[in-house]
Amino acid sequence: MESTDVVTTTAKGEARRIALQDAVIRVLEIGGPGAVTHRAVAAEAGVPLAAATYYFASIDDLLVSALLRVTEQQVALFADLDTGSLSDAATVLRDWVYGSRASAIAQYELLFLAMRRDGLREAADVWYRSLEEAIDPVVPDPRRARVVALAIDGLILRMLWRGEPESVTEVEAALRDILQSAVI
Repeated sequence: MESTDVVTTTAKGEARRIALQDAVIRVLEIGGPGAVTHRAVAAEAGVPLAAATYYFASIDDLLVSALLRVTEQQVALFADLDTGSLSDAATVLRDWVYGSRASAIAQYELLFLAMRRDGLREAADVWYRSLEEAIDPVVPDPRRARVVALAIDGLILRMLWRGEPESVTEVEAALRDILQSAVI
């Protein structure tokens, strides 16, 4: 997980950490995981290289921190959902995938990278648990909730890759189909 060697206590330090995390997300969107270096992230954040290595000792520390940041943002969006409104869920999902595309791409780049890097697996599990927890109120059966989470995960990948479904109405229809399939 995140390096615990350095504890940031100042507002300036926390602002730099956040700037670096956000820079990782932008670097991932542009060049993928291979483009993430301390130098590239520092340049993107507009901070000295020494700041990147001070707050994040390794590339894995940078990647884990960025994955946790985008996951926290997504969890906050899920938490605001009215569980009874499929339209609201479709709007949140569509807005995240298309409106916060850099975060969505970064998150999935990191989720795929977690298959090869053990250091990212725990952070990746946070994403999947949060998705399942968001589904729990609508689909209380844990087995079916996992199936719905898998289908929504696939829907998100399709939206990122192919740009479809695009409209809120289309996303809502896809979510409705997923939920109805889980009930059968």
